[in-house]
Amino acid sequence: MNVTEDPRLAKTTSAVENNLNSPMDRRTDVEVKQSRIAGLLQEAGCDALLVLAQDNFAWLTGGGTARGILDPDSMPALFYTADARWLVCGSADSQRLFDEEIDGLGFQLKEWPCHLQRTQLLADLCQGRNVAADVPIGACKAIGPRMQLLRRTLTDYELACYRLLGQAMSHALEATGRTLSVGETEREIAGQLSHRLLHHGVQPLMIAVTADGRGRAYRQASYTSTPITKNCVMTVAARKYGLCARASRAISFGQPDANFRRDHDCACKISATYIAGSWPDSVPRQILLTGQRIYQLTGVEHEFYLAPQGHLTGHAPVELNLSLQDESLLQAKWAITWYVAVGGAVSCDTFLISEEGPRAITAAENWPLKRIRIQGAEFVRPDVLIR
Repeated sequence: MNVTEDPRLAKTTSAVENNLNSPMDRRTDVEVKQSRIAGLLQEAGCDALLVLAQDNFAWLTGGGTARGILDPDSMPALFYTADARWLVCGSADSQRLFDEEIDGLGFQLKEWPCHLQRTQLLADLCQGRNVAADVPIGACKAIGPRMQLLRRTLTDYELACYRLLGQAMSHALEATGRTLSVGETEREIAGQLSHRLLHHGVQPLMIAVTADGRGRAYRQASYTSTPITKNCVMTVAARKYGLCARASRAISFGQPDANFRRDHDCACKISATYIAGSWPDSVPRQILLTGQRIYQLTGVEHEFYLAPQGHLTGHAPVELNLSLQDESLLQAKWAITWYVAVGGAVSCDTFLISEEGPRAITAAENWPLKRIRIQGAEFVRPDVLIR
């Protein structure tokens, strides 16, 4: 199995890609979510739903974001009944949000004057109703965990969006990797990555750049003024269309030294093991135990305990951290990120769990690949680009 190719997902993408920004395509997705909310309200025994968390705002609006608002208490909300939906917004932002984010998606407007706070409007909406909310507020019934579980299962529209996000992220990482120069600092490279992402409408959530093995000391690094002389590892987490993904790429000027090559090969082998286990109905605990065994066999057992190994992702960067205590079952149409750090190397990408097996969302576009066979199936991991 080649995890970089997925004809089914590619077909879904091609069917939606040309019209991804069309209100009608998003409108269909929003209507699907409306039906889910109606079912959730019936299950919770409530008349209406108040949505305050911005991850849920993005989920229910097909990727809408409240850019440009600094005050958390001025952020827009959504209000749902079983058959209708409203944007709840301050007067300073409502026109822009409709024009730029949710136009044509069937939302009505409930607005508070910008010189006042939203508190009174929210109280008025809840008055005399049995209201659920995605965060604890007032007398509302908190159903945030149920909503988080509901949003993990991706729609066909979201699958297409995810593929485009992955392509943009891979392009940003790989174009930066092919053009960076000896002597540039981690900070300068982070700026290049950020520019390329923003140029394609992708919001950086986290950028890590580690030069010359600096990642050995910091398994979850950021970036500094350290210049690159020998090698570099770049890791990015980013969001577009309301969806989040994470990926890494490694570069070496000249042949990698023995330590970096060993670290990278170990990280690839372990991440491939995790990917091989990412099927519907798989148990995270068992996947992690198998990976832990590979850590032991490759002589880097202690590395398993130095950083989180993976998480479910989606509309939040981390929907659920995976651990040895987690015995819940993975499900089809969930997104999962595996992050393996060994010494100064990182092997990280985001995948779709599907009935046909794991499918890379952040697949390498134009990058050397390392092919790894696990139980008769072939998995590919991005190798070190030698400059």
